[in-house]
Amino acid sequence: MGFDYVLVYVTYNIPLAGLLTLVYWPFMTRLDWQKISTLVIISLVATIPWDSYLVRHRIWTYTPNGVTGWTLYDIPLEEVFFFIIQTYNTSLVYLILTRRLVLPTYLGAVARKKTLTGALILLLVIVIGLITLYFGEHFTYLGLIITWAGPFLLIQWLFSSGFVMAFPKMELLAAVALPTLFLWIVDTIFINQGTWTVEAPTKLGIQLWRGMDIEEVLFFLITNIMIVFGLVCIDYAIAMATCEIAQSPKAVQRFPSYFRVLAQFVTNKYHPDKRFVTNLEMAVERLVASSQSMYMGSAMFQGPLRIDLILLYSFFRVADDLVDEAQDTESARRVIEQCDQLLEAKFSHPDLFPFSPSSKEAKHPAPPELIAAIGNLPTSRLRLEHLKGLLEGFRTDLSFSAKSGSFPFVTESDLDTYSYHVASTVAASMLALVVHHFPDHQFAVNVFLRRRVVDAGERMAQALQYTNVARDIARDAAINRVYLPTTWLEQQGLGPADVLASPTDFRLELVRDRVLDRADFLSTSARDEIKFLPKEAQGPFLATVDSYLEIGVALRRGMRPRTLGDKLRLPSGTRLWVVYRAMALRQ
Repeated sequence: MGFDYVLVYVTYNIPLAGLLTLVYWPFMTRLDWQKISTLVIISLVATIPWDSYLVRHRIWTYTPNGVTGWTLYDIPLEEVFFFIIQTYNTSLVYLILTRRLVLPTYLGAVARKKTLTGALILLLVIVIGLITLYFGEHFTYLGLIITWAGPFLLIQWLFSSGFVMAFPKMELLAAVALPTLFLWIVDTIFINQGTWTVEAPTKLGIQLWRGMDIEEVLFFLITNIMIVFGLVCIDYAIAMATCEIAQSPKAVQRFPSYFRVLAQFVTNKYHPDKRFVTNLEMAVERLVASSQSMYMGSAMFQGPLRIDLILLYSFFRVADDLVDEAQDTESARRVIEQCDQLLEAKFSHPDLFPFSPSSKEAKHPAPPELIAAIGNLPTSRLRLEHLKGLLEGFRTDLSFSAKSGSFPFVTESDLDTYSYHVASTVAASMLALVVHHFPDHQFAVNVFLRRRVVDAGERMAQALQYTNVARDIARDAAINRVYLPTTWLEQQGLGPADVLASPTDFRLELVRDRVLDRADFLSTSARDEIKFLPKEAQGPFLATVDSYLEIGVALRRGMRPRTLGDKLRLPSGTRLWVVYRAMALRQ
């Protein structure tokens, strides 16, 4: 009886599991636990008979003083625990690497030829494994690995080949390579110490480096591929269920239970709408390009709610860009009116959308990207007046005219009103989606509580807009806009024209600080109400807010973009820490 094998876990595997758990704990969801548990159970059921055969036929052996002596079907309990800890650690690496991904965007068309080719290759590998088993002796261990793992990989491939091929390759490779490299190192150390041995008569005798047989290299690589592919299969099922709900016109959405998701995956005949998937992919790309803070925050939301939020934000981004990048004021005003008409049509007759403004007969057809963005809006879960409020903010933007000396932001009240239109309406729309995705939560059921939380959310959103104003003084001046209240500027001996002429004037720093003070006041006064949101939305909402407010913190510290007129972007490490803190502190 000995504890050498136990020391392997105490020294290496368990500390790694603890570190990975600490890193991912704030982001862990019930669905994540269910995925890991499923893989652990499958790994045990699939491995115990095979491992028992290896031990009983002395393909693997252990020194008597290296294990405690407790066994399960002749397998040392330490070895059984290895398959649990390996699956757990590899699963966490996969979850950390893929948390940000929007799974339904990888629901492309299934390439049947590639699926068939991959299946034939796996069948050929299985046949080769059977041949090596037939010859036995030095080929025994290699043949057992191939014939054991091959059928599992074949089943995984047949179920999810299209999803696997569309999945980001770097994330897949890293999820397999990092745990495999770790296990190669640990295995080499303890084989050289003699804790366990692969017996010479059953192996090829080829070592890639001292103490590491080629069979062991292959074993750890294949088992980690099986774990990662198993997680991808589950994510494929989740992506299908998520996409089906996101496409649904139903107002109330409840995500099905985990086991129902898996059952539907096997039995359901649902096929994702290719156009919807393409538009969603474009919306995600737009989010990544335009706002790292919003993208980071959106990654904290899960399932269909995240999809709805991305589509909502995509509409805001498309409309804002079309107005800002219009050739002249008249063109911008036309875009706003087209947006107004398209929203009316989408909410009035969603099944008949799009309608006449986009027809060929129209003298000025609506931009196709605007039609697509509005066409994908989950209108049954949104309110038209919130979206129209944003258009009022756009109309305010058009009132700027440097030549005529027209600057609409005279007082703090003007900026408050504008912030309400362009930001608070966004928050109200987001919270409306939360109501529909969590219809049984007290936030959705209690009308008075909901009103309090929505009011707080609207103030939070105004705080974010104030932060934007403080950040973008120079960028706004470059397009002849000044969002700083004239009364505030006058107190520093400045006017809007001075801001346009010299957006880096040192006196503007006092005005910037005042804007940030207002942002802090609005966010602080609203923060306590956010705790009444569902836990699944509370942390992500605060993560999004705090990511933006951290820009204000950076501005106070004197951080500025490298080039005048560029947008200030926080370092990736800072954004990650802010999100981690927000998720960890949710109630």
